[in-house]
Formats: sequence, C-alpha cells, structure tokens
Amino acid sequence: MEKKMDVVRVLLKLVMWFLIAGFGCSFILQTISYSFYKNAKKMTDISCTPQLIQFKDELTGYGNNLDSENNDKVILFFGGSNYIAYNSVGRYSAKFDCPFISVDYYGTQDSGGRMNLKTMKKSAEDLYDWTRNRYPDSEIIIMGHSYGAGIAAYLASVRECRSLVIAAGYRDLSDLYNKIIPIFRGPLKVFISNNIRTAEYAENVKCPVYIIGSSGDRVLSSSLQEKLSYSFKNPEVKIFDDIAHEDYFSSDDVINFIKQAI
Repeated sequence: MEKKMDVVRVLLKLVMWFLIAGFGCSFILQTISYSFYKNAKKMTDISCTPQLIQFKDELTGYGNNLDSENNDKVILFFGGSNYIAYNSVGRYSAKFDCPFISVDYYGTQDSGGRMNLKTMKKSAEDLYDWTRNRYPDSEIIIMGHSYGAGIAAYLASVRECRSLVIAAGYRDLSDLYNKIIPIFRGPLKVFISNNIRTAEYAENVKCPVYIIGSSGDRVLSSSLQEKLSYSFKNPEVKIFDDIAHEDYFSSDDVINFIKQAI
C-alpha cells in the first residue's frame, strides 16, 4: 500500500511540474510578445511625421493623410512586433494616399489600462468606431502584419469592412510560440493564455481576404500562409520571392499588389 502511495505521489508531482512548465512557458512568451509593444521605441527612419490621435480617454494612436481629399477609403493598420502605431504610420503610411491609422493597444505606449486579449480586441473595435464616426462615407480596409494579423482578422470578423489584408499571418499563437519553444501542439495549446485564434475569427469574415507570404520569410513561412487561407471563405493568396519577414510593407511589389487588390 505504501509503495502505491509513493507511486501516486510521484505521478502527482510530475503532473504538477508539467502544468507549471506549460503555463510558465506560455506566460514567458506572452510577456515577451507584449513587451514588443509596451517597450518599443519610436523609430527615427520614418517617411512622414505621424499625427497623434486620441480615440478615447485612455486610447491613443497615430495617423497620416487624415485630411486627404482621397478619403473614399481608410486603412486601419495593425503592426507586428515593435511596430507600435507611431512606427507603423511613420514607416508605411506614405505609400498610400488615403487616411492611414493605427492604434496603440490599451496598456501600451500612451494608452492606459492593461494589455490582454480582451483589451486588444476592444482597442481594435474602438479604433474602428472612431474611424467610422470620422469618415462615415468611407470604406474601411483592415491590414495586419505578423502578430497584428490576428487582431486584424478579429476586427474584420466583427465589423463591416471593404477588405482584409494579412501579411505573414498565423492560425493561432502556437504558430509563433512554437518557433521559440516547440511544445504547444494539439491539446497542449490549452496552456496558451490570451490565444489569438485567427483561424476561428476567419469563419466570420465576409469581406474579400488577401493573404501575403514570401519564400524568404523565415518566421512565418509561405506554406503557413497557405494553411491559414483554408480558414477563410474565398481568400486570395499571393506568395512573393525573397521578401524577409520585416520587409513586406517596404516592398514596392507588395504595395502595388495591395493597391490593386483594394
């Protein structure tokens, strides 16, 4: 009897350490991901001076071309790691001649509150509602790159938009986390808290969807973009050659494709 109890104790300890390891790894990776937005610095190599926008009392972001006469379309952009609103607008907005707007999630930069999945979703919704109020007759185009692709897909699933553009997307955060710690597979995905489930959001996206990848992307591969596309109803997938993960929106070929698509 005592030996059986010893075996049970060992098994319980193993289970306990397994759970601690799983949730601990998830917490560490989430902390790292959030830090890219909370602690990111404003870039100096920008092509325009972003204009600060106060969307709500605790929610801020930046935009460019806000008073452009060509405002039949408005772009809402969700950047990847380190691409806070200032950097996204400063680096990419000059490539488009319509209003280009990005938000800093609650709990990051000058936006108050706490950053988590719920408040990221709310940040996106509040950005959209502000934009719809400011440009009531404009068609809204939602774009997301890398980590920002998931929230872009979420917003397109709950708000009406003309089109959704995803560059280097993922099905859920396991596609990103497994690049660092490859343990979040199958049922072990349960350890991921605040999981951004792009593939699930895709089921409710009704607008045209354009998914962009590259054979030169070593972070989120072109084959992953093909897999992600299966979650959407009628997506168009465009795979470019030799564009690095960071360089999609710096590429004239990608920008020309997007302009033709939208």
